Amino acid sequence: MKVRRFGTTDLTVSEMGFGCARLGGIFQQSSRDESIRAIRLAVDRGVTFFDTADMYCQGESEMLLGDALGSDRARVIIASKGGYRLPAQRNVAARLKPLLRPLIKRIGIKREHLPQIVRGAISQDFTRGYILRAVEGSLTRLKTEYLDLYQLHSPPTGVLQDGEVFETLEGLCGTGKIRYYGVSCETAEDALVCLRYPGVASLQIRFSLLDQQALKEVIPQAAAQGVAVIGRECFAGGLLTRSPDALGLEDFIPNLEEREEKRREIAEYAAHAARSECSLPRLALHFVLDTEGISTTLVGMRTPEHVLDNLACLEAPPVAATERHTPADDVPI
Repeated sequence: MKVRRFGTTDLTVSEMGFGCARLGGIFQQSSRDESIRAIRLAVDRGVTFFDTADMYCQGESEMLLGDALGSDRARVIIASKGGYRLPAQRNVAARLKPLLRPLIKRIGIKREHLPQIVRGAISQDFTRGYILRAVEGSLTRLKTEYLDLYQLHSPPTGVLQDGEVFETLEGLCGTGKIRYYGVSCETAEDALVCLRYPGVASLQIRFSLLDQQALKEVIPQAAAQGVAVIGRECFAGGLLTRSPDALGLEDFIPNLEEREEKRREIAEYAAHAARSECSLPRLALHFVLDTEGISTTLVGMRTPEHVLDNLACLEAPPVAATERHTPADDVPI
C-alpha cells in the first residue's frame, strides 16, 4: 500500500482509505464480527486512513471502528465528521438494534421501504455547543483521546460563508482533541468557499469518472494552497462496479433523457476498460488515484471480501494513460 502526504500537515495516509459509512446498521446483512474482521484485515494490509461520522448507523460505525482498532490506534489516521442531528426515531432504533436487526433480516425490509414518519427528518447544527458535544461523543465511541481529522459534515453554504464554526474548530485544535480540521463538501462551490480559510487542512469531495467537476478549480486550487483532497464515491455509488445493463439507474436519475445519457457514458467507459483489458472498477479507481492533488480516495467496505476485492483492484497494474479517456470529448485523462 502506497502512502501519501496529507496536504501540508504532518500526516501521511494510505492512498486508498476505508469508508466506514456501511459499518453497522440494522439494514446491513453483515455481522459485527465481519465488520471488525474487515477493519483488522485492512489495517494488516496497509490501510491507514479510516473515514467515519457520528451519524453513520447512529454511531455504530464509530463504535465498531474503536473496538476493532484497539492497540493499533496510533498506527492509523481516524477522520470523523459532525454537524447532523439524528431524529428521535433513529436514536430509539439505535437502542433497539439487537432486537430489530434479526427481525429486519428475516422479513427483508429495506430502509427505502420505510415511510418518512418512521425514519424521521435529519437536521443540522453547527453551533459551538453542538460541535463541542459531537466531538466528545465521537471520542467516546471511538475510544480515543484525539481525532486526527475532524470534518464538518456537508454544512450549508451560509455556515461556511459566516465562518464562525471554524473558530470553534480552532479552539478544539488548541485543546488537542482534534489535530486538524476539514470539510466534507456537497458542491464544488462550497469547497472553494472553504479554501478562503487558512486553517482548513482538507476537503472531501465527490470525484469519479462520472463526476469530474472538481478538476476545473477545486483540486488545482487546493493543491496550490497545500490543502489535502479526499476523493469520495470513486465508484459513483456503485454505478461503476456493474454492467450498464444491470444498472438500476431509475433509482438515481428520475429523468429518462438524463438516465439514458448516463447509461451511454457508463457503457463507453466499460468499453474503454475492456479494450485496456481491465475491469471498469479498476479503471475508475486508478483514474481518481492518478489525478494529481488527490491525497486518498475512500472506498466503502464492510466485509473482508470487500477489502480483498478492492485491494486486488488497487494492486492491479494501472491503466496506461494513452488508453484512458473521457467518452464525452475523447480528452486524455
